[in-house]
Amino acid sequence: MPLFEPIYGATPIEDLSDLIPSHITTRDELNEWESANILKATRKYLTKRTALDISVEWLKRIHREMFDETWLWAGILRKKNLNIGADWHNIIEQLGSLINDLEFWQQDQQLTLFARSVRLHHRLARIHPFINGNGRHARLVADIYLYSGNQPLPIWPDNKLINETDIRKKYIAALQAADNNDYPPLELFTKQLLAPSLKQGQHHV
Repeated sequence: MPLFEPIYGATPIEDLSDLIPSHITTRDELNEWESANILKATRKYLTKRTALDISVEWLKRIHREMFDETWLWAGILRKKNLNIGADWHNIIEQLGSLINDLEFWQQDQQLTLFARSVRLHHRLARIHPFINGNGRHARLVADIYLYSGNQPLPIWPDNKLINETDIRKKYIAALQAADNNDYPPLELFTKQLLAPSLKQGQHHV
C-alpha cells in the first residue's frame, strides 16, 4: 500500500522528510518498522511496575520512545493543525487539563481505574498532540495506567487498528461517541479485548 494512501479516521502522512529509515517505500514497511520501535517501549513500560507520575513531559517521553527510531519529530508536540485534534496552540493547556482530571478522578473514586483508563485513552486521542502515532500512543499510555494499578490489559489488534478494517471502523465510532461524553461504546470495545488476557493470563508485550 502506498505511504500516502488515506486510512479512514487517520492522520494522513503528508511529509516523509522526517522519516529516519531511508529504505521504506510502502505503508506496510512503515507499519512493520514502527511496530518494532513501539515494541521496545512497550516492553520497557509493561514489564516492570514503577510509580506513575503523569506529566506533559512524561507523555512526550513515551511518544519519543515509541517512535525515536522512525521519525525525527518523535516526542515533539505538533505545531500545526491537522484534519483532527485540538488547535495546536491549545495542546499543552488541554494535556494539563487531562492530567488534572486524572488526579481528580483518582481522588473522587467515582470512576473505576478501568473507566479512568478509557477516558485517558480517548482524551489523548482527541487532543492528538503529535504529528502522527497518536492512537497508538493513547493506547499504550492507557495500558501503562492500567498496568500501574495491577489491572489486566487489553490485547489490542494493532494491525487491524492501523489499517482499513471493520474493527478500526468500530473503534473510530466508539471514539466518536466518547467525543459526545458517551463512553460505554469505548468501554465495551476495550472490555472485549480484555477477555483473552483474563483467560490465558497474557498481555500484549
